[in-house]
Amino acid sequence: MTNIKNRVMDFRRRLYADRGLTAVDDYIHPDFRSHNPLVKPGRDAYRAFAAGFLQGIPDLRPDIHQVMADGDRVLTFIRWGGTHTGPFLGVAPTGKKVTFETADIYRLQDGLFIEHWDVVDKLSIATELGLFGIAPRGPNK
Repeated sequence: MTNIKNRVMDFRRRLYADRGLTAVDDYIHPDFRSHNPLVKPGRDAYRAFAAGFLQGIPDLRPDIHQVMADGDRVLTFIRWGGTHTGPFLGVAPTGKKVTFETADIYRLQDGLFIEHWDVVDKLSIATELGLFGIAPRGPNK
């Protein structure tokens, strides 16, 4: 199980911390399917989704808090942070610092991630981007 944990951590590091979109080819199955409505099926669609994140938040950094594995599935709990300096999900650049958390489950097949589920703290990032007209609170604001 340690191997599956290392695999997901290496994938996140290469893709987001190192900005290496080629990690998608090394880790994502061609028949990849995410249950997130923003991610269309397939390896190329996942690459486009990741590129959109990196365009909107180019200094995006994953801080992995927890990794658990069971059989062919691995779960991560990650706190993300960065600066919104490019277009992001239809929102023009704000220059604001953003943080949000995700819980992700990946299922592996043939050593590649083939299926994905996630829960994303969208309220935090939407508030930080000013989409609700209320000021963010907390120690990081």
